[in-house]
Amino acid sequence: MPSSENFSGDEFKKLSQHLPDLIFQFTRKPDGNYCVPVASKGIENIFGCKPEDVRESFEPIVKVMHPDDQLKILEAIEQSANDMTDFTMEARICIPGRPMQWIFTRSTPEKLSDGTITWYGFSANITKQKLDFDKIAALYKKQDAILKAIPDLIFEIGEDRTIHDYHSPVKDILAAPPALFIGKKYNEIIANEASEALDNAILETNEKGYSTGHQYSLKLSKGLMRFELSVAPIQQEFDNERRYIVLSKDITERKKKEDKLQQLMHAVEQSTSSIVITNLEGNLEYVNQQFLKTTGYSYEEVIGNNPRILNSGYTKKEEYKNLWDTIKSGGTWHGEFLNKKKNGSLFWEEVTISPVRNHVGEIINFLAIKTDITKQKKTSEKLRKIAWDQSHQVRGPLTDILGIINVIKLDISIQEKVELLSHLEKAANQLDLAIHKVIDETKKPL
Repeated sequence: MPSSENFSGDEFKKLSQHLPDLIFQFTRKPDGNYCVPVASKGIENIFGCKPEDVRESFEPIVKVMHPDDQLKILEAIEQSANDMTDFTMEARICIPGRPMQWIFTRSTPEKLSDGTITWYGFSANITKQKLDFDKIAALYKKQDAILKAIPDLIFEIGEDRTIHDYHSPVKDILAAPPALFIGKKYNEIIANEASEALDNAILETNEKGYSTGHQYSLKLSKGLMRFELSVAPIQQEFDNERRYIVLSKDITERKKKEDKLQQLMHAVEQSTSSIVITNLEGNLEYVNQQFLKTTGYSYEEVIGNNPRILNSGYTKKEEYKNLWDTIKSGGTWHGEFLNKKKNGSLFWEEVTISPVRNHVGEIINFLAIKTDITKQKKTSEKLRKIAWDQSHQVRGPLTDILGIINVIKLDISIQEKVELLSHLEKAANQLDLAIHKVIDETKKPL
């Protein structure tokens, strides 16, 4: 079998004809010109020309080099020739009628006695690898952007509780620097409440495939902070160990708002006034306990219904029109209604209705605060009736007293004055009796 040094052209063709890549001998002549004396059939795939096209000239290959790559390729060739070091480069090749492709070339130079330098090497099409790499790089950049956009702590944790990795958008939110807890078991470095919450979340993940909603508190440099966990398994196993991605969301501010909202809800539910929220059509979306207590309806009976179920028929249509015109235009309406309970009994309410706006100022709901004033109305009516019925009983004695006083002022005898004083005392007693009757009437129950 002949040695490699004695391979004929035919033998070289036989060995290389099935290779998609290029095997070549590239030469720089003493006059500085380049050529490719030996090239495999793969040159057609790599540079779009035939071996015979470049046997005397390098120009067919130069023509298909990307314009931005031509100069650096030629400079790299010269550098390799001067230093006698391997030529290694990635470059773009633009063959007419084909998509641009990336070519990787590697060769080793050899200097001959006449000053000729010849490189022996190969060129391979790495377009697919480059595209795959670009996709991976783009995916990595996307993943990095996603991580930066997530405001939560992200941990990679093994099923043995070891913390393998973490991401934090805020450097000082953690109780200790990452170097102190990566590689450690979380139950050894965080409080029991947090450790138990994470244990339960991972247990739920193993059962359901994911976990959300487990909460815990930590005393950190910023004070007491609240967190909520979300856990999902990583599909890939690491040394036969299951790992999990854990998101720990800072919900401190949310919990503060929820606590304030809870306080507000308690206040609303315990209010002695009926509080009602309707949609823009007036249908009930919320009522508090006092509303149910006052009207006798259940929550299920009123939600989605219209407050007209309380209509007793005593309020004029003009009054309702004025109400709706006022609140739809953004104003607040004040007034009184004589309404009807579920059992048919009537009751008076003092009502204030205001529009509720969203963050851009649009009216989205109406809020009504209603106070039962039935007792006050009855009291007022009773007092009015008492005053009407008793006024003549008071007015008669009072008129007599004023008349007697005016007569006493006249120039009359002592005997006449004594007699008038007797009448005055009688009138005063009658007035006192009338006043006591009025007071007794006001003490009677409604």
